Amino acid sequence: MRIYTIGSRFSGVLFHRLFNPIMFMEKDYAMMSDKLDVVELEKGYDIVFINRYIPSIEIDQLCKFREQYGFKLIVDIDDYWHLDPWHILYGRYPTQKVMDHIKAADMVTCTNEQLYNEIKPINPKVEILPNALPYGQNQFGDHKTESEKVRFVYAGSVTHEKDIAILKNPMKRVASDKFVKEQSQFILCGYDPESKATLPTWHRMINDYLCGFKVDGYVRGALPIEEYMNFYNEADVCLVPLVDSKFNNCKSNLKLLEAATKNAAVIGSNVLPYKGTKGMIEVNNQAEWFENLKKVIKFATYRKEKGEELGEYCRQNFELINVNKARKQIFESVIK
Repeated sequence: MRIYTIGSRFSGVLFHRLFNPIMFMEKDYAMMSDKLDVVELEKGYDIVFINRYIPSIEIDQLCKFREQYGFKLIVDIDDYWHLDPWHILYGRYPTQKVMDHIKAADMVTCTNEQLYNEIKPINPKVEILPNALPYGQNQFGDHKTESEKVRFVYAGSVTHEKDIAILKNPMKRVASDKFVKEQSQFILCGYDPESKATLPTWHRMINDYLCGFKVDGYVRGALPIEEYMNFYNEADVCLVPLVDSKFNNCKSNLKLLEAATKNAAVIGSNVLPYKGTKGMIEVNNQAEWFENLKKVIKFATYRKEKGEELGEYCRQNFELINVNKARKQIFESVIK
């Protein structure tokens, strides 16, 4: 099985949905590139594997290449193509282009049942392959630094402004509670000062998460995809707020999988795709954010047990080697 994987090597999504899975999957040969090269296609491939769409080529041309060179097109979809109105890319996202690629694909892979149910009416040839990590390997090992304070980490991009805003009022309570404030430290990871257009959004996120720096905490800049798990080396607890919307419900549970590499406890919104995750400390309303923050600070054994419970659950269900066995079977079924 020869696989031609196409996408940006600097994208975290493509790292997890295309490049890392193919790197760890059993195959005869794989080419990984950021563009579709006709000279490369002439070498002969069974599968062209992409996420959503290839920006530099239209679907009609891609289908012509498929007919000419005899490959099968597998399109991976990791997010819903209809964005929330408050999403930073709303109105600028190529919704129709994504749907055209879904329709044209010989097979579509996606992250969860919610997304599966949206894809199936467009293309019934769809399978679920959840996000997964190669636990214990490379940057996904259990490397942790020590601290006298309980460290709360949030790692994400500028697209999560509305999610972070959920923590605005709970963080005000942290700032006014002497015990919690003295025993805690809050770290926001992923800040990108090079993107001038998004700086106002980042500054609002920082202000909400650190309560205008009235709590002990700091910001860490974005890291390359091969190093980004270093964010979690400081995580005793991860905070995972998520607005309950159709777009967010179709997301993957990657933030939980990442926290699990360090056996960090997770306090998260009790909504899809996190709802029902064994080991996650569920939050159902604003008051429960602060209550659970205080609880994991006060009770170290509870904090440790919840982190280990989540870690065990994720390793059992989202280990990349195991998910790749299913991926290989799906790929082989397409080219038979």
